[in-house]
Amino acid sequence: MRTKSLVGIILVGTALIGAIAAQAGTAAKVDPAQVDGTTALNVRLALLDRLGTDALQIGVKSVGGTVRLAGTIDRQKAKDRAGTIAMSTRGVRRVENGIRLGAAVAASPGDAPTGSADAQVTDAVLETKLSLALIDKMGNDGLPIGTDAAAGVVTLSFGEESNSDSRERAVAIATGTAGVSKVVSVDKTLP
Repeated sequence: MRTKSLVGIILVGTALIGAIAAQAGTAAKVDPAQVDGTTALNVRLALLDRLGTDALQIGVKSVGGTVRLAGTIDRQKAKDRAGTIAMSTRGVRRVENGIRLGAAVAASPGDAPTGSADAQVTDAVLETKLSLALIDKMGNDGLPIGTDAAAGVVTLSFGEESNSDSRERAVAIATGTAGVSKVVSVDKTLP
């Protein structure tokens, strides 16, 4: 009787080890660009959540677990806090805090959504969450899709590399995202 129980335990343990190894093999296949994009967006979302309007002036890039912060803000405390927030975000191994101190550069009227600073933060949060959803559900195909939000209206910008199936899928993802009231699809224009 004990032998049968011991054999059963060994078989279950072997199956669990096999399942864990299979999951580890799947995780290893994730593209570094996708990981970097997701990490940068998670840092951006954390900054928006915890710094509010100060985060609107901070750019985030991620390469191999190193996050680079850039921009200009007017308070040392906000700069230091941005570095701390970035470092505490999952996937971040190192932070290069290149934020400069000075008068924050105001966005031109065509660059930012109209309305209050809170509305701008809300729009930036929606853009970031949508970008994360596109990467999560579409993988690398979601990376080049531009997102812009203004009062719940989301504009998705597609490059030449996007086919009609990718566009339809992205629009469906955006439509199903909380806070989105309307989705507009456009082609990216080259500078």
